[in-house]
Amino acid sequence: MTLSPPLAPKRRSRRKSSFHLQDPWQWLENIDNPKTRAYLEAENSYCEAEMQPFTSLSEELYEELKSRVAEDDSSIPEQDGDYWYYVRYVKGQQYPLYCRKKGALDAIEEIYLDHNQLAAGHEFCELGFIDITSDHRYCAYGIDFEGDERYTIFVKDLFTNQPLADIVTNASSCFEWKDAGPRAETLSQDENQVRELPIAHESRPLQKDIHTGFTKSSDRLFGFFYVRLDEQDRPNTVHFHTLGTPQEQDVLVYQEADSSYFVGLDAAEDESYIFIVCHGYDASETHFHDIASLNLDFHVVRPRETRHEYDVTHHRNRFLIITNREAENYRLMWTSIEEPSVWHELLPYDPEILLEGLVVFESYWILGERYQGKPRLRIMPQDGTESFFLEYTEAAYELNTTAGRDYSSESFRFWYSSPKVPQTLYEMHVPTRKQTLLKRRNLADTSFHPDLYEVERHWAIARDGVRVPVTLIYRRDLRRSGPQALLLHGYGSYGESIDCDFSSYRLSLVDRGFVYAMAHVRGGMDLGRHWYLKGKLEHKWNSFRDFIDVTEFLIQEGWTAPKLIVAEGSSAGGLLMGVVANERPDLYLGIVTSVPFVDVLNTMLDPELPLTTLEYHEWGHPENPEAFHRIKSYSPYDNVKAQDYPHMLVVTGLHDKRVMYWEAAKWVAKLRSMKTDGNLLLFKTDMSSGHGGASGRYDALREVATELCFIVMLKQRFLDPHINV
Repeated sequence: MTLSPPLAPKRRSRRKSSFHLQDPWQWLENIDNPKTRAYLEAENSYCEAEMQPFTSLSEELYEELKSRVAEDDSSIPEQDGDYWYYVRYVKGQQYPLYCRKKGALDAIEEIYLDHNQLAAGHEFCELGFIDITSDHRYCAYGIDFEGDERYTIFVKDLFTNQPLADIVTNASSCFEWKDAGPRAETLSQDENQVRELPIAHESRPLQKDIHTGFTKSSDRLFGFFYVRLDEQDRPNTVHFHTLGTPQEQDVLVYQEADSSYFVGLDAAEDESYIFIVCHGYDASETHFHDIASLNLDFHVVRPRETRHEYDVTHHRNRFLIITNREAENYRLMWTSIEEPSVWHELLPYDPEILLEGLVVFESYWILGERYQGKPRLRIMPQDGTESFFLEYTEAAYELNTTAGRDYSSESFRFWYSSPKVPQTLYEMHVPTRKQTLLKRRNLADTSFHPDLYEVERHWAIARDGVRVPVTLIYRRDLRRSGPQALLLHGYGSYGESIDCDFSSYRLSLVDRGFVYAMAHVRGGMDLGRHWYLKGKLEHKWNSFRDFIDVTEFLIQEGWTAPKLIVAEGSSAGGLLMGVVANERPDLYLGIVTSVPFVDVLNTMLDPELPLTTLEYHEWGHPENPEAFHRIKSYSPYDNVKAQDYPHMLVVTGLHDKRVMYWEAAKWVAKLRSMKTDGNLLLFKTDMSSGHGGASGRYDALREVATELCFIVMLKQRFLDPHINV
């Protein structure tokens, strides 16, 4: 029996803009219209029916992914004062337990926050941050129950194990206690959830001599700063909440007047300063607050300037600054607190090295760098001894560190992984440079061994002569007697580099005969900031052409062949997928994309959407004729053609505030009305999540298994009979 896909009818509609622009599926933007919801549900039913014959394959993949997760697991405890803090998972539970022990590791465990209890009765429950005061008594945490990244802040007294009456709504995930407490931990997605997200660059504040009262406990002052979202879901104001008072009495500390900037909060590692950061996509401005001050006064470090980005932290009697002022790839500088606008160079600028971040400890600093396309850490002791590097010789890998709980520690922790080496946690003692292995991600799948796989870095030549890096992972026992099935991943926007870390998702494909390739196209910062600048605004077509040129390179080199390739990309990577599907559908057997940014022109014409005004510096302002025609030339929704398209799986989230659900819905509706092939076009809307997909770890694995099932199904049905493997 042949299933008939849903068809969304055209309706006459015109966009409000300086240009004549018809949008016949604009009606799908109204979720309150019963016909819109009915269409989304019909598409979900059609997708489920088409995939039903492959239920056993999907279940096999899910169990395989689950087998690579330590279901009973715990992080390595980290000491903070008298307490040891760690996170623990229990088999069968979706969410972690946040735990601590007082005095010693063999003390009684205290579960101070159970994410599973918080999520009870909710289909979605994301923790945006958890932050504990420096006396270890109060725990603040932000919860999103919808997936729309609008958090509610709760506070719990850990000494009495009782919640406080304080509840703050409509907040972002930015939070800082005013008590010289530890830095807030922003919680990331489950590591097994395959989503590359373009993080909206969040920012920071300003204000004069605001006085307030504080709740006093244990001779400490307690209250907190938070960022509030406006009606367009933009983080644009900073408020101060005094513990024990209603939200209506919160003090407005800073309000951002420019809608092309977002506001965020940060703190120095030594807990002495809080920063408000006002950030656009190509400029920033930072304001600082002395945590010891009884006022809520913030002072600007340096006023914002066009195309000037800088980040600030504190060490001893000065601020440390990473800036791109007269340094495209950023340089390290310092300034006095008394004259913060007068900067001095600390590290000579090297155009071959991209500075990606700075972590400060009392006796040493750690600079995150990218050199020749690979990450490395530069450790800078502050006792006069020479700096040294932490780097690896592998073809591709991921390496990162974060601030620890103990600012005075002589040791720091760092994570290393590669496409064939699972995430591994080490601790380095800086004075002796001794490294200690603390934890390696345990794979219950005993058949896994790194030596079964090969990782290579190649360079494709783009049509304009630029060399584009490509990372490959494949099994060593793959017989290279002919072209192979290949999965090509890409992103290429916002300056986000593709990190070559370990992924169970990739492993499941590689073990089934795929070559997995990552195209590091322009638009990311894989080769430095110039790599980003040459893939945005008037250079945006470079991102799309690079991906196509990488595809043709892999064909020419004999790795694969046309119609043996599945391409994947999410969010802004979905824009990439939409363009290559329109431009070169002949190259790809399949396209897989989640939360795809495919209605670029209409989105950028709507300043009421959360990210539009911020992103004028990424795509251009379409009320400008030149920018309008440039965006229109590649916007996937506007360029759907009457032609054959690859098999496609499109996934979105109903509550997504970064890429609205209707972008994917309208795109799929237009594809259905115009494409000339009989290939699969499946569209699934998660009715209870947002941009990051499911919040629970098992639910997230189910989502990944669905996407894997679609890809593996294409190989089994269309490739295996013809590939010499």
